[in-house]
Amino acid sequence: MSGPPTPGARGCVALDRDLGGEDTRWVAESVVVPSADGLIGRTAELELALGELDRLGEGPASVLVVEGEAGIGKTRLVQSLVGEARSRDLRVLSGGGHPFERTRPFGLAASALGLSARSTDPRAAAIGRLLAGRGGEASATPGDIQWRVVEEIVDLVETLCAERPVLLVTEDVHWADTASLLAVLSLTRQLSLAPLLTVVTTRSSPLPGSVVRLLDDLAAGGGRSLCLAPLTADEVTALATHELGARPGPRLTALLAKAGGNPLWATAMLRSLAADGGLSRSATEVDATVSELPASLGDLVDRRLRDLPGPTLELLRIAAVLGDAVSLRDVAAVARRSPAEAARQLGEAYDAQLLDRVDERVVFRHQLVHDAIYQQVPAPARRVLHREAAVTLMAAGADPLAVADHLVRGSERGDEEAATWLRHAARGAAGQAPPVTLELVRRAEALLPGGHRDADAVSAEVVQALLRAGDVAEASARAEAVLGRPHVAEVDIPLRVALVSALALQNRADELVAVVEDSLASPERVGPAEQVVMLAQQSWALTYSGAPAEGEAVAARALAVAEATEDPVLSVWALTALQVAEGRQGRFDAALSHARRAAALAEGSAGPRALPLQPQLMLGMALFDCDLVGEARTAFRAALDDEFGSAWWLSATLMADAQASYALGDWDDAVPGLMAGEQAAREKANPLLEWQSLAYRTVIATGRGELGVARELADRFAGTLQGEELPYNAGILTFAAAALEAAEGNPHGAFDLLLRCWRVDAARESRFYHRCLAPDLVRLALALGRREVAGEVADAVEAGADLAPEVPTVRSLALRCRGLVDADAASLVTAAALARRSPLLVEHAGACEDAASALAKDGRREEAATLLGEALARYEAAGADAWAGRVRAGLRSVGAPPGVKGSRHRPATGWESLTATERTVSVLVAEGLTNGAVARRMYVSPHTVNTHLRHVYAKLGVSNRVGLAAVVHRSIE
Repeated sequence: MSGPPTPGARGCVALDRDLGGEDTRWVAESVVVPSADGLIGRTAELELALGELDRLGEGPASVLVVEGEAGIGKTRLVQSLVGEARSRDLRVLSGGGHPFERTRPFGLAASALGLSARSTDPRAAAIGRLLAGRGGEASATPGDIQWRVVEEIVDLVETLCAERPVLLVTEDVHWADTASLLAVLSLTRQLSLAPLLTVVTTRSSPLPGSVVRLLDDLAAGGGRSLCLAPLTADEVTALATHELGARPGPRLTALLAKAGGNPLWATAMLRSLAADGGLSRSATEVDATVSELPASLGDLVDRRLRDLPGPTLELLRIAAVLGDAVSLRDVAAVARRSPAEAARQLGEAYDAQLLDRVDERVVFRHQLVHDAIYQQVPAPARRVLHREAAVTLMAAGADPLAVADHLVRGSERGDEEAATWLRHAARGAAGQAPPVTLELVRRAEALLPGGHRDADAVSAEVVQALLRAGDVAEASARAEAVLGRPHVAEVDIPLRVALVSALALQNRADELVAVVEDSLASPERVGPAEQVVMLAQQSWALTYSGAPAEGEAVAARALAVAEATEDPVLSVWALTALQVAEGRQGRFDAALSHARRAAALAEGSAGPRALPLQPQLMLGMALFDCDLVGEARTAFRAALDDEFGSAWWLSATLMADAQASYALGDWDDAVPGLMAGEQAAREKANPLLEWQSLAYRTVIATGRGELGVARELADRFAGTLQGEELPYNAGILTFAAAALEAAEGNPHGAFDLLLRCWRVDAARESRFYHRCLAPDLVRLALALGRREVAGEVADAVEAGADLAPEVPTVRSLALRCRGLVDADAASLVTAAALARRSPLLVEHAGACEDAASALAKDGRREEAATLLGEALARYEAAGADAWAGRVRAGLRSVGAPPGVKGSRHRPATGWESLTATERTVSVLVAEGLTNGAVARRMYVSPHTVNTHLRHVYAKLGVSNRVGLAAVVHRSIE
């Protein structure tokens, strides 16, 4: 390439086509030469694409987005790339979006991967059955099937990549359904180390918002974007020469200039002139005998249509309404003709070069040809044809989702039958693709005439669809609007339940509580199930907004209602709310008792039946709060094993398990888990868990002495601690931010952060984060001369210890804070002994340091050195080098040489540099397991496995699984 790339939107590169050079075109007497397969004028673009193909087996996966106007040559370029890939014996997976299929969940993905219950590949067939609703997932949480299908697609493609490198082509994503876009993004994110080249083609504009977001995400992940510019004049001449077998003359060249460098339009001109006798051939060139042509490709197609017989034209229009690549049998069915008759009558359309045959499908020569024929049909006639197509295809057994787009385009206000069909199709899409459900019920609502008897019912369905699609603000607004006007009684309580859920997701606690109280003012009109769900939501709202005692009272009321019904699922709702309220108040033993009961009831119930939270996840969190970390991790693994709800609560489960790794001091394992949890939280739009991941990683970076990294992480959540209201997980965020401030030499800033959060929690009667906040706050308060604050904190944690007398770190905390305030070495030593009974790193090592400091002041240096050595061992095992350095300084101050630096530190590279978890991942991958299979074996997520592999590749100096397998086999022989 002779000039630098020209950046466009999202980093899109339009190759410089004006400066010439051996890689683009030749100027002066030079001639543009077609490639071996006839591709003209795209030498530089093809070389860029082939460069990505060359790297396919050598390193990480890559993404290439090809953008350009219709007819500019995107498909032609991709076809050349596909041909080259096949010549290299690479696996090619190819599919595309089609008009009128945006309501078909995973339509593009299914076409690219052959996802059909009839597939000969059992893996693709299994996903096809899942899409068809025959995968045993009918009762899964709304939206879960979408995530389950995405996970299965990722696993399938990774399996194929393990066999040989894969080129995945997804064309025309501007027509793709939202579920397919999610699948493409997940493939590129989760298989970033696989031999996978993903090529995406799209028109430049206008684009749906979902496609813009996909392209932005692909660019942010390192994908390259290539904008196809119009062909130059020399390239158009070369194209004409290739088509005609001779150079174009001056009149023909002038006509071709009107194509504006669009190769499809230029080719169509040439073929039209040839068909109409508008070309003359001499010994040296071919020239035009006319000076005018239709002004556009659409006009040219219109002229072609005038010469077709009426039956052929009718079939062409029906085919265009059905799509750009449709079954001949479907065309015949809608036209009410036999397939043989339809095929015969379409013959002249093939002769006119408007159609191609592909298998048993009728395929338009180009999308612009399809568009021209479709637009030629008057709008009222198009609407009728879409309507008839939907009715005919459904009568023939078509999936309502496959024809829903025809219903959407073919119905007018007042079409009650179409509204009923759309509502039915929406229910079928509820689990597979919530955004599709929303689109369908919105259209159904728009079709109903004013004052229709079903208007309120459809409005309620819209609210539910908005909730499932994550549009909670609109869901609450719509629910409030219906409830605020006269409406049928049947929708009142369902709308109120939906409104409560939407308000909960927006943290609008006061409004939620008001809705519940108003709804239950006449309890006789609210069924027990609805009562329990509303009360549980009210309990959580009260608890997390700062009134956990009131939340507990409401949860107890919910439990009484649930137990009267003898429905175990309702009891799980109530018990979960009770557990959360008790835990926030620091009554961890009582919370655990209720969590155990909820998990047992859930295990004995039939299926998930819309459980509020994953019971095993909640049990694990309660166990963790009681220092029972081993049991907690077993519960987290059970949550990941549970086929019901694991996808929905994946981010929370991953975060909880990664937090356990952090707490135990297994920081090398914690970081990949925290990063995976953050990624999952981002995919589920859960900022609270994103911030939580950042906070724990900030603490780890601070403990390791990586203050630059810690500051970069902390800055991403710092704003949440500066607003008027603190989030309910502010305790861990504050702990991380304050630890960094102190490490950077700003004790006053650290103290201010801790004190504000402490006071907010005290006002809320929340003791959940005492173990995070209290020790550092007491220590800083004493150092800064704020003894009254230190005393206040010590009093509070002592009162909290009475609420959880069986939890070692809670009792240790009380003794530790009181010992610091009173300079009582005996209390601090006892605190260290209690903390030793727990596996938690920060609590144990911190208690040892505090006790050692008091002992040293009392002249008991040998005892101090012993406790400092205990803390040092924990810090070094975790890799907390900065904190270990602090302890080493303490050892020197008491006259105890710290000795040789611990043996935890491994080499920087090679097999010995890998952690135990990294070695396990490496061995499993070398055995041929996919990331998904490794994740299931190790009870982590594919995101976590991918992060481990990145570290492994860097340490071993390999770029793919083949290289990794070779190192593994050498190292374990």
